[in-house]
Amino acid sequence: MPAQPELGKFRAEVMWRARATEKLKLKAAQIEAVASKAASGARLGDPRRGRQRSRGPALTVRPRQSEHGSESLNIDPKKLLGSYTPVRSDALVGELKLSEPSDIILPEEPKIEALCFRGKEVEGEILTAVEVIPKSDIQHHIWNKYKKEIKYQWFYSNGDREQRSFEPLVSQVSCSYKVRFEDIGRSLKCECTITDVFGRTSNTVSAQTSSISPGIPKIDKLEIEGRGYHTNLYAVRGIYSGGKEGKSRIQWLRSMVGSPDLISIPGETSRMYEANVDDVGYRLVAVYTPVREDGVEGQPVSASTDPISVEPDIYKEVKQKLELGSVKFEVLCEKDRPAKEAPGAGNLERRILEVNRKRVKVVKPGSKTSFPNTEIRGTYAPPFHVELYRNDPHRFKIVVDSDNEMDLMVQTKHSCDIIVLVIRGFAQRFNSTSLNSLLKIET
Repeated sequence: MPAQPELGKFRAEVMWRARATEKLKLKAAQIEAVASKAASGARLGDPRRGRQRSRGPALTVRPRQSEHGSESLNIDPKKLLGSYTPVRSDALVGELKLSEPSDIILPEEPKIEALCFRGKEVEGEILTAVEVIPKSDIQHHIWNKYKKEIKYQWFYSNGDREQRSFEPLVSQVSCSYKVRFEDIGRSLKCECTITDVFGRTSNTVSAQTSSISPGIPKIDKLEIEGRGYHTNLYAVRGIYSGGKEGKSRIQWLRSMVGSPDLISIPGETSRMYEANVDDVGYRLVAVYTPVREDGVEGQPVSASTDPISVEPDIYKEVKQKLELGSVKFEVLCEKDRPAKEAPGAGNLERRILEVNRKRVKVVKPGSKTSFPNTEIRGTYAPPFHVELYRNDPHRFKIVVDSDNEMDLMVQTKHSCDIIVLVIRGFAQRFNSTSLNSLLKIET
């Protein structure tokens, strides 16, 4: 009987040893599996595998989420460490040892796949250089995270196609360039590089245009220069673009204040215009139609002045005479001038021009042998009007009706302006343009 307890103790010890042996075998199998998996990963060159073989250094790279996919882009600068875990044949694991860290591992350099232009290759247009980024996730990540600056340089061509060279446009170093008149017929080129935060610069990539074409003719910033009085000279100014300018057309017109109607001024088609009393109370309008040297036309553009005023010194004198209500002027009348002769070729005779609030008349003064004689007389009712001569600022015509009209002359343009303004001032009640309101005169 005493031997049975000894046998039970022996059996219990055997069972314990068997269990311990199974645990050791399981542990060894797990270690061997890990080592085999690491070795397989090292052979395939996959950086996401676990450790290398258990008898060599183990390198582990932890994955992280990528902006371009579910797996990480393990391209951020790092230092690498080697690890060594010794494992004995009976599966006993030793102490882990780490190597010294390596130098920093940098990502690949940024690249530009190509350069292209956005915009028209035409004078006056804006060309913009656009970089084409390689389609790889790695390059997108590098551009987004490590791009420091992008540099541009524009060039223009010299010479013909066979001996073409490019000269730099020194001040043109942005991505955009406004094509100039001087570029017509030339080719433009843009070079581009990218530099990352580590100071590395990509290879230079460039793009080249075809021959630059002239733009559609147009005129910008059109304006009329002048002081605003009826005795001033006016000039139209603007900035032309669209190739070389040809025979652009200009037409001067008048516009009544408060009315959309335009009244063409015959013969006034130059860049300069000399105003006169006919312009008083009107706005001057210049319509500019740009024309290229090959005949291509652009859109007409117009500019206008403020209402033209009477010159201050003349204004004072006219106002005084209108307030008097009746005034006489000494004028000249040309008699016996042949029809084909120029004005002034005939005999000039003295006349008295009498005007008041009701009527106008021209009187030939009396002499020792004759009495005064009224040569023309009439009220201001239509079709009465006073005409000016554009080619002779000293002459004017009084028209009472189709059968009663008379050409008169004075010595100076100043006197002519005063006479015409006084007559028109008295005739205001029959005229749609209020000269009196301009002169601030009550009638």
